[in-house]
Amino acid sequence: MATQYVYAIVPTGDEMTFEVSGLDGGMGHARTLPHGDLAAVVGPGAAGDARGLTKDAIVRRLLAHERVVEEIMRFLPVLPVKFGTVLTEEETVRRLLAQGQPLFCSALDQLRGRLQMEVVVLWDLQRVFREVRGEEPIAGLTAQIVGRPAELTRVERIAVGQAVQASLARRRAELQERLLPAFRAITPDLAISPTMDDSVVLNVGLLLDRPGRDELDRRLPLLDEEFGGQLTFRCVGPLPPYSFATVEVATPSFDQVDRARALLKLGGTATADEIRRAFRREAALAHPDVNREDPTAGSRMAELSQAYGLLLAYAEHWASSDGEGCAGHCAFTRDTVEKTLLVDIRRQAEAVEMAM
Repeated sequence: MATQYVYAIVPTGDEMTFEVSGLDGGMGHARTLPHGDLAAVVGPGAAGDARGLTKDAIVRRLLAHERVVEEIMRFLPVLPVKFGTVLTEEETVRRLLAQGQPLFCSALDQLRGRLQMEVVVLWDLQRVFREVRGEEPIAGLTAQIVGRPAELTRVERIAVGQAVQASLARRRAELQERLLPAFRAITPDLAISPTMDDSVVLNVGLLLDRPGRDELDRRLPLLDEEFGGQLTFRCVGPLPPYSFATVEVATPSFDQVDRARALLKLGGTATADEIRRAFRREAALAHPDVNREDPTAGSRMAELSQAYGLLLAYAEHWASSDGEGCAGHCAFTRDTVEKTLLVDIRRQAEAVEMAM
């Protein structure tokens, strides 16, 4: 069984090969696998669990993934697929395309003719720190520390650190409030990424067409002038629209689904409404407010919530291909569960929030 690493979904029914080094290191191994008017760009390699890999190995894979998607983007509109997505065989990829067709076509229509540009805005952190140290109560607290042993000023040092971080956050928010209207004026959509470093004021992805990209090039020098050269503007792109639409594919485990079904006391099939009713019934019995003297009530409620989320996602994405069960009912048999693909399209910010 040849596993297929999935890079992107593209709007073509043609078979194509892309001359770019993929995750396996081979040239020209990324190819389209068509189904109707859509295709998945797939390639060999990167099968198996990446959790045992070193950080450097994961970064190399990620860069290879991005390199392939950027090469595809030279020829076709792309709907990126989440890094690390591996499906068991070509037939599974075709099922993904068939099941996700309405979702994929809608997302591609929204992205057509548009690309992502990323703007990173930085400030001179040393200059900002000098300004912050002159603020009150930071200046007063710092004066209390000077010349005294560290072991005797631990509380004051913690207070200074907290005050500095609060001041940086306030200043960053004020600058973002001034910067964002200029970017919102030239894009139908933007995505703000977390600032992972104190030197970053704003990291924003912009979904732009050609006129929008030209306007961005015109506007950045004007912003630099407006802020008196105290901010540095870095523009990266064009990039695939990861921030605005990334395909996520999950293959549910039969053991997990069966355990969830048993927790909610469901039979061999159920509709989404039946799953909701089962959860409400079991949650009413297990809720900590009803079981105040039971120390396990909270964990049982959390387990029920996880089971409900899994089964509801399964029911809403499930489509019977062999006619098993009644209309609207999803089946919980091993064969049916293991053939099911849970497909969604998420914004990057949503994915980051879920992972935190």
